[in-house]
Amino acid sequence: MKIKAFVSSTKFVLKKYSPEILLGLGLTGMGIGTILACKATLKCEEILDEHAEKMAMVEEAIEIGEVGDVEYTMEIAKKDRFIIKSETVIEFVKLYGPSVTLMGASVGCILGAHHIMSKRNVALMAAYKVVEEAFTTYRGRVVKELGEAKDSHFMYGTETIDETETIVDENGKKKKVTNQKEELIPGVKMSGFARLFEEEKPDQTGSWYGSTQWSPIHEYNLSFLNAKEKDFNDKLIVKGFVVMNDVYEELGFPPTEAGMICGWRYKSERGDGYISFRPRGIDGNWAMGVDGDAIVLDFNIDGVIFDENIARGELN
Repeated sequence: MKIKAFVSSTKFVLKKYSPEILLGLGLTGMGIGTILACKATLKCEEILDEHAEKMAMVEEAIEIGEVGDVEYTMEIAKKDRFIIKSETVIEFVKLYGPSVTLMGASVGCILGAHHIMSKRNVALMAAYKVVEEAFTTYRGRVVKELGEAKDSHFMYGTETIDETETIVDENGKKKKVTNQKEELIPGVKMSGFARLFEEEKPDQTGSWYGSTQWSPIHEYNLSFLNAKEKDFNDKLIVKGFVVMNDVYEELGFPPTEAGMICGWRYKSERGDGYISFRPRGIDGNWAMGVDGDAIVLDFNIDGVIFDENIARGELN
């Protein structure tokens, strides 16, 4: 049973890391093949010299007209030349055969690794879409039953802050009034591609967060976001696609690795077919706020928009 379990676990590990193993074998084989080819090249001169020597003997026999007591005709010379050339080709095949075979096998390993990764990426994208649809459905039920404010609370990690202020009533008496305000919990990172459109500030590590395009005037922020959203929808129609990093950079956010391959495609079956920043206040109200407030941008991103078949078609 222990041997069976060991074999089973070994097969699992090999299958899991098969792309890395194949890629490593391919690169190693390419290196060794190159070394063998270089060594073989050093012996080429000997083969070529031997070939030239034999061909010279044929030419000499033609001039003499005989080899020993046998007449040396042009037909015999033609056959001898063919045999000499064939032997030279065979010598070159023997010389370069190992390096060519090894490099061919190495290329096969690299292509095999690429094929496995391509299949896994397709499966990963399909799984991602299933999870994304389930999560969207879940959020829809939360909004329907508890409202957008609760959805924002669970989605972005907000907490209720009590703010007390002193006001003067109509009789001139001062009294304290407590108001509740939703704010992001410090240290909680928003999920997904959502971004907080707020003043750019340094964090504890010295990195900067927020947007370079944010303004203290709330109405200006809304106008800016609406204009950029319209502009990117026009680009989506003209280009057929928009990547997330283009949007991030225009809105004053740093680009990301995922932003290079994720975004929107025009008339995509996987998405809405248009771009929406979906701005909302921290409390969940759409585009509500006052001067100095941050705005949550919850983009309706399609997901990964890279298509291998489309890319190949564009290159052909």
